[in-house]
Amino acid sequence: MVGDFVERAQRRGADQVRDLGQRQLEQFADHLARRAWAREDDPTTGITGRTAHQYYALVRSFCTFLVERDALESNPAKSAVASDGLPDRSVGVRDDDRQQFWSPSTRDDIVRWLDWRTEDALDHGWLEADRATRDRALVAVLAYSGARGAELFRDPQNERRSGLRWRDVDLEDGVLRVYGKTQEWQQSPLLEPGVERLRAHRRRQDPPTEEWPVFPTGHLPSLYEVVRDADVVDEEPTKSTVWPLLREHDLVPPALSTAGARSLLKRLSAESGITQDGEPLLPHGARRGLGDELYDTSAELAQEVLRHQSVETTHASYRDDDIERLRDAAEDALSGTSSGNR
Repeated sequence: MVGDFVERAQRRGADQVRDLGQRQLEQFADHLARRAWAREDDPTTGITGRTAHQYYALVRSFCTFLVERDALESNPAKSAVASDGLPDRSVGVRDDDRQQFWSPSTRDDIVRWLDWRTEDALDHGWLEADRATRDRALVAVLAYSGARGAELFRDPQNERRSGLRWRDVDLEDGVLRVYGKTQEWQQSPLLEPGVERLRAHRRRQDPPTEEWPVFPTGHLPSLYEVVRDADVVDEEPTKSTVWPLLREHDLVPPALSTAGARSLLKRLSAESGITQDGEPLLPHGARRGLGDELYDTSAELAQEVLRHQSVETTHASYRDDDIERLRDAAEDALSGTSSGNR
């Protein structure tokens, strides 16, 4: 990969090592991004976003080697401007998570069960009210927005993905502002069932500022760390004092992580007994399920809601289901033709 980078740099005017600069690294990052997006459209070609980052890291290490030997004054690969062109690590990744999709009945069942769970928790106090409404809103947003988990929850490996904030939520128009796969801010529609439950969650949470995460973590050590790092109190925070301390001192809790969201959904699936084909529910299964229903109506509508780069990506995502639909339609057509000829 380093050799490929050197050849590309030479073709772009870097005849000597000292000619390597930010421009060559920007072009290399763009090249890796194009290869990753090629795989997003066609899984038989290109590389994943994760691989793109690995290749870039190799070149960054190579440039560090050159700096240490005084061949370069500074490492151009460490420039944020250059690395901004890299794709999100999830681009082109096709794992088991992508294969699950919630059926309409699964989606309805888990949402209705969480409605019951929330009301029961509020009536009997066996679960904190904030936690109960958060869990219900989380599942409803997954089910009715088509947003990716990485766009809603915190990614500890990517500081730009700090989790959805209230400043990014428009409950009046039903729109979420998310940091998409293209590393650009995008608008994702939230359907009314999701808006309704998210609005109830906001009323219960009563965030002190718009900077608060929509889905804050419930991990106590992480919350304690925020209070300790702020050094605003002498006493150690406890389970009963940590949230009041955060509010009192204008401290923002971390958002629930992507791994935390997966773990929560798995736990809710086990608690309710609601699964998809016998498997625990996965966050991306909600997105695929919504896309599948929309695809029945219009591939272009599914593309717009899911924010695919092209309608070809949408077709590829639902190709197997589309073939089944085409087969059924063809059989119906032949059956009608045969009946008409009798």
